[in-house]
Amino acid sequence: MNTYSPDYCQNFRCKADKCVHTCCAGWVIGIDSASLKRFEENPEVSSKIKDGCFVLKDDGRCPFLRDDNLCEMIIKHGEDYLCDICREHPRFYNEFEDHVEAGIGLVCEEACRLALEAENPFKLIAEDGSFMELPGYVKAVFDVSKPLTERLSEISGGKRAESKLRAEIFDGMEVMDPKWSTLLSKIIEEPVSKEDEDKTITAYEKEFSNFAAYLLYRYKGAGRFAAEATYLLSDLVSKGCGIADVARAFSCEVEYSDINIDEALETFK
Repeated sequence: MNTYSPDYCQNFRCKADKCVHTCCAGWVIGIDSASLKRFEENPEVSSKIKDGCFVLKDDGRCPFLRDDNLCEMIIKHGEDYLCDICREHPRFYNEFEDHVEAGIGLVCEEACRLALEAENPFKLIAEDGSFMELPGYVKAVFDVSKPLTERLSEISGGKRAESKLRAEIFDGMEVMDPKWSTLLSKIIEEPVSKEDEDKTITAYEKEFSNFAAYLLYRYKGAGRFAAEATYLLSDLVSKGCGIADVARAFSCEVEYSDINIDEALETFK
């Protein structure tokens, strides 16, 4: 089967030591069985594994993440030596009967930049150079014959939460980083009007279109979720936050917690 991904993914390169939000700290790193078997033959690596995961340092950093934020394992053995999760991050895959749709998650700051800055609509391209038409539920958010606010209303079925309630819903989920709750409290304490939300959405139409399209693509047309998440970001931007910063934080808090993403998709369906 062909694997298709947005054309901007072709430009993705890990920022390595230049990354501000390294993916090699703060996460439990589960190791696939094939890599575990390979690592067992290397005492330098196996001594830092317990219960199928790397034993993180006291500060939450991977034992192979050097002080200069480069990976000791890559430097010594090359990228092919990495376990699946380290080699594949931040990529994701959705399997269909006759093809696979892949992409890069916004939890990665470089992936986030590429996705938000992409010329829209993006194209789906396979490694062999063939193209696939965008699903209708993704194309809908790129219909420039209508204002983005109208497109968001259509994909959400006309449903839209008040800013305070929306922020409270997301704030009630599993906490990954207390700073996220601090951001949401700005909305809860001083809600944003729908008029101001719409102004912010219009002012950053390209970035918000790309953000909504990313969610629609990754979560197979979850329109209400995509719309509410986009409005949540617009609320945070209206409070002075940068779009890329809050998009990455949202991805980290919601998408990369199985509990949170399931709850969000169920709540906003």
